Amino acid sequence: MRRIVLIMSICLAAAHVRAHHGPVGAPAFYNTDELLILEGELTEVFWRNPHVRFELRVIDETGEEAFWELETGVPNQMESGGFTEDMFPVGRQVKAAGFVSRHRSDFLGLRNLLLPNGVEYAGGRGELIWSDRRLEPETPPERVRRTDRPATEANSIFGIWGLGLRPSEWMAEQDYDHVLSEAGRAAKDAFRPIDHPILQCVPRGMPERMLPGSMEFVDEGERIVMRHFWWGGDRIIHLDRNAPPEGTPHSHLGYSVGRWESEDVLVVDTTLVNYPYFDREGTPQTDQVAFEERFTVVLAEGEEPARLDYRLTATDPVMFAEPLVIETAFDWSARGNIETSSCEMWERSGQDN
Repeated sequence: MRRIVLIMSICLAAAHVRAHHGPVGAPAFYNTDELLILEGELTEVFWRNPHVRFELRVIDETGEEAFWELETGVPNQMESGGFTEDMFPVGRQVKAAGFVSRHRSDFLGLRNLLLPNGVEYAGGRGELIWSDRRLEPETPPERVRRTDRPATEANSIFGIWGLGLRPSEWMAEQDYDHVLSEAGRAAKDAFRPIDHPILQCVPRGMPERMLPGSMEFVDEGERIVMRHFWWGGDRIIHLDRNAPPEGTPHSHLGYSVGRWESEDVLVVDTTLVNYPYFDREGTPQTDQVAFEERFTVVLAEGEEPARLDYRLTATDPVMFAEPLVIETAFDWSARGNIETSSCEMWERSGQDN
């Protein structure tokens, strides 16, 4: 049976979407002026960071075989929404719609996927194209649920706190360009999203891995371990010193020293960071960057839930003309622990990379 490839021109009235690792609506990664429709066999599911990917075997109108790579959400976010790998049947015929990559001709940012049973996947809240039956998520497992948690359980900084925004949603609210120096503006203008280190599974560095996301503070006496979902190791906050030991090398997370300003306020100073970007939009930083973080626990009171107020001040004598300041608040979560993820480059079975 021949599987037809169609291209449908569409008008998109969507708001501007910022990119990190290729959100489907990001013009920096995808040709969002045309929606490509493919029909073929789902031959592989790759449920790994940085994004979930599918392989689709397509036979075009001339009888030629082609393999397409389809990219959708981050595994942790999909699981948090109740979507699991076994919902997508390998070896069955499906129909896919999405946007072709600007950088790879066989790569599709997946918008919709029609499954063999007539149910359609369109992310968590995307518009359906072919069906009136949406793929409904299962109840999220306990380890990834983030809502309806008893905030009264928070009585110190130790535990799990989260910021309930997707990276693209967080970045859409941020604008740091006004603090950049001339050198900083030139470096930002030269940034290409396709060059972001995460595309090669390089761990996110400081402070990019902090915002947005969830984190767990673990009390280990003279040090605090800060655990994140992202791969690349835990942050260690040293409470028994006020500066890094002589000869400490630079790293993607740097070296952090902390002090208690009061029972509810933790101040952390971080230096020796060699990660090149402040954020997912390519805001540059050098190895001279320094960070001061202030974590303030605000306990639950009445109907007001507990929160962790966060203020980050960054200075860089090369890239910033003035200090860059971010303020936000994390919500308390009573999840048992954070499971650190891993990242793996995909060697597709359908063709050589």
